[in-house]
Amino acid sequence: MNIDPKYIQELAEKVLRCKRVIETESWDALAFVFDIADGHMANSGFLYVADKIVPASAGIEEDLMALDNKILEFREAIFEACGHKFVQLLIQMNSAGKIHIDFEFDNPKRWNMGPANYRAMREQLRPVFN
Repeated sequence: MNIDPKYIQELAEKVLRCKRVIETESWDALAFVFDIADGHMANSGFLYVADKIVPASAGIEEDLMALDNKILEFREAIFEACGHKFVQLLIQMNSAGKIHIDFEFDNPKRWNMGPANYRAMREQLRPVFN
């Protein structure tokens, strides 16, 4: 799949502008899962600060639709490249600027979190950059 790397850069820039990311001092890493359905998008995730894990959602306070719109634009580019639209998008970053993006095309519950799997998911989503 040949995707313009500008999308990754623009997504990273928008995530770094999110209120919770800006307000959380000294975060080491973050992970956000975006659930995309027709006409609806939601997200949830975590900020990893030393040995603490802080639940978070991603939103840019001064431009509430900026991140969602960029994700939809990225989704369309992926669709044009491979013929499939992702239903979930995972964005993981560390404070050094490394980013990892993963897609889910078939299972809209792959990274869903609830009371039964909350503790396991916060560790499963923790970014590991080698």
